[in-house]
Amino acid sequence: MEIDGSPNHRGSGRVALHDSIEISAPAQQVWELICDWAGMSRWWLPAEEGGLEGPQLISCELVGAPGSVPRTRRMVLSDGGVVEETIFYQNDETRRIHYIKADNQHVVGYVATTYVDDLADGGCVVHIASTFDATQPDASSATAAWFADIYRSMFAGYSRYFTRQSAH
Repeated sequence: MEIDGSPNHRGSGRVALHDSIEISAPAQQVWELICDWAGMSRWWLPAEEGGLEGPQLISCELVGAPGSVPRTRRMVLSDGGVVEETIFYQNDETRRIHYIKADNQHVVGYVATTYVDDLADGGCVVHIASTFDATQPDASSATAAWFADIYRSMFAGYSRYFTRQSAH
């Protein structure tokens, strides 16, 4: 995980993250899973299975048509929180999406990209890179660590999904 976080001149902490994972599945299959924007229940892991601690994902609904740009996933959490992420760019040839997360009390200006690259052995590498401003400069490291945990949880879910698929 690459993390770059520092306070900026306006009093918030700029954060840039990048992480990746190799997955033993064809890039196109992984890409299709990622682009099923509201299909998180297929791969999201609950905390007891190694997923993210904290509020759990209760539901995820699609706002917009599948495959359309823009489209939003609305995630409802067990604590009543609602998180929305909107894809504003998708290129199926390069297997890259760009998306934003609605601002909240901890983060503003969240922009991320996810992309999938082929490997020679038939597997792939999934990358997530994001930038955002933490609204509390002294909390930018903790906020960066929180998002790093989210990305690792996503990667664990993707990996487990394809491990289960290959077992069938």
